[in-house]
Amino acid sequence: MTKKPFFFVVDDDAVTRLMLCRFLEQLGYVTLGLTNGQEALSALENGLPDVVLLDASMPIMDGFETLAIMQSRPDSKNIPVLMITGLNDDDSVDEAYAAGAVDFIPKPIHWAMLRNRVRYLLKDIEAERQINLASIVYDNTSEGIVVTNAKGIIQSVNPAFSIITGYFPEEVIGKSMNLVSSGRHNRAFYKKFWESLMVSGRWQGEFWNRRKDGAVFPQWVTVSAVKGADGQCTNYVGVFSDLSALKESEANLLYLSGHDTLTDLPNRHLFQERLALALTESKERDGGVCVMLLDLDRFKVVNETLGHDKGDDLLVRVGRRLSKCLTQPSTLGRMGGDEFGVIIPRFNHSQDAARIASAMLESLKKPFPIDGEEVEFFIGASIGIGLAPSDGEDVKTLLKSADAAMYHAKEQGRNNFQFYRNDLNTASMARMLMESSLRSALEKEEFVLYYQPQMDLSSGKLVGAEALIRWIHPMQGTISPGEFIPLAEETGLIVPMGEWALRTACKQMKKWSKAGLPSIRVAVNLSGIQFKQPDFTDVVFKIIKETGIEHRWLELELTESIAMGDVEETFHKLNALAENNIPLAIDDFGTGFSSLSYLKRFPFGTLKIDRSFVRNCPQDAEDAALVRTIIGLANSLGLTVIAEGVEEEVQLEFLRKHNCNEIQGYFYSRPIPAKEFANFIKNNPVMMDED
Repeated sequence: MTKKPFFFVVDDDAVTRLMLCRFLEQLGYVTLGLTNGQEALSALENGLPDVVLLDASMPIMDGFETLAIMQSRPDSKNIPVLMITGLNDDDSVDEAYAAGAVDFIPKPIHWAMLRNRVRYLLKDIEAERQINLASIVYDNTSEGIVVTNAKGIIQSVNPAFSIITGYFPEEVIGKSMNLVSSGRHNRAFYKKFWESLMVSGRWQGEFWNRRKDGAVFPQWVTVSAVKGADGQCTNYVGVFSDLSALKESEANLLYLSGHDTLTDLPNRHLFQERLALALTESKERDGGVCVMLLDLDRFKVVNETLGHDKGDDLLVRVGRRLSKCLTQPSTLGRMGGDEFGVIIPRFNHSQDAARIASAMLESLKKPFPIDGEEVEFFIGASIGIGLAPSDGEDVKTLLKSADAAMYHAKEQGRNNFQFYRNDLNTASMARMLMESSLRSALEKEEFVLYYQPQMDLSSGKLVGAEALIRWIHPMQGTISPGEFIPLAEETGLIVPMGEWALRTACKQMKKWSKAGLPSIRVAVNLSGIQFKQPDFTDVVFKIIKETGIEHRWLELELTESIAMGDVEETFHKLNALAENNIPLAIDDFGTGFSSLSYLKRFPFGTLKIDRSFVRNCPQDAEDAALVRTIIGLANSLGLTVIAEGVEEEVQLEFLRKHNCNEIQGYFYSRPIPAKEFANFIKNNPVMMDED
């Protein structure tokens, strides 16, 4: 006990009372001497003693009556009372016990007996206090507690057990612990469990049990064996806490760390983990794995023209559409930006991959309405497919293969899928070398302009030329524009290249003029990236001023996709050019998705029919109808029509018959260097400007 025990000594005999007090104080206790029962009851109001020594026979109020009143009071009924009596008859002893005394001391006092009885009584009091404290902890702790016998039969449970499991004590006491078994643990688990209890008498770990409502839940459990005097186990005590909330929190955190916050799809990290697992499982079952990388085509247009919020909304809806094309256990993930990934873990035939890739491309053909905008957006995708184990047996290699295949799909015109081939590695290296060479080509003056004549169809006279860039590589010779122009656009090098072409064409026009050659219109192609530069029109005006040419002889050609970009910005720039008498042409007409309202609104003077329609127009009814329609449309809008790719007399006659204005193609000349073109001008009549 942490404080000295406090005794009431109640006896009407002063000598006995004094001797009892001194004896107890010598033992280290605190005493209060009282002369009768009434004084003792009054003293209770000032503080409760740990023990009361109470004389049985006293005036005013004897010990039996005093004890009865103490037993009736809530604050004193549990105070142990030693009855002191000089009566040696059994009836008095029985009456003392019946009244509630814990023991009695006969008079005359036997001091050794008193000392030992008091000590044992105090030990019992302390033990009872510890039991009461344990009971309070048992009843109020948030951990569940269950006590079983050596055979696992439940003997006792605390309130927390009922709160956590849903079982009341009367429903489980006397029953086996198997009542709450989840069935999740196998024999090996239970073998280790019992081995630990038998050897060390203790087991601690995670356990899954079942609530009364059938729900399985995780617990952190400590089980201890209680042994008797003979060393044999008599009971087991299990203390457990419910891990459900912790597990849920961990699961939420794990989910968030592995999923894209925008689309709720697995992110790159989780995607690679699942791919690694799929590859491991495929080796065990000697099967294959298919991985696809999908990059959206023209997605940047949405972000740049409509804003990132609309772009984000589009990504979410793309993810939903793609998900519908897949079945379990396939995985669709967002790799970042506008790139998605697909894992097909149980893969057998390449035809299956082709079917799924086709389904995804088909799902994207349906337009996406843009909220708050009076437009529908069409988006495609380039898909690269890698197959394990042939294209890679680990995550890094397989993703690299799929990535190479995806870039190959882009090179094939986008909106298609391509399987990985070994030669793509070689192609990738060649692409890297070309990019390196391309970056230094301007500085080394490896670019030249070739010129292809444009002829008036009715008179056969020369009216203009299109300036076409060529790359004369010192080692590889002439490189086709189809090889380096897309790369220049991807790397941004198209901007300085485009400015070079524009300046070079203007300088060449000035040279021809100084050489006394008649002036002709020279058309220069514009890249979309070049046109979108904020200072584009300023650059054009600056070059014209520097070279001193007349504005009307420089024609700028834009493709439909450029013109259909940011409509307001396009309109502003084109108007600025037109107001300065710079002719404008729309190139490759019919290959895009032109809006006739935009065509009418923009200040174009020339419309060029793409060579793909001209090639077969004399033989193919559909191409013929399309060419006639384009010419009719252009004539109705007051536009000059130029047909590209004219190579044969039959094509020329078809175009003349349907009122095409001008032609360009191998029928008259291939694109030729500036010096040769100067001779072409000298040797052919030129349509003279009326001004």
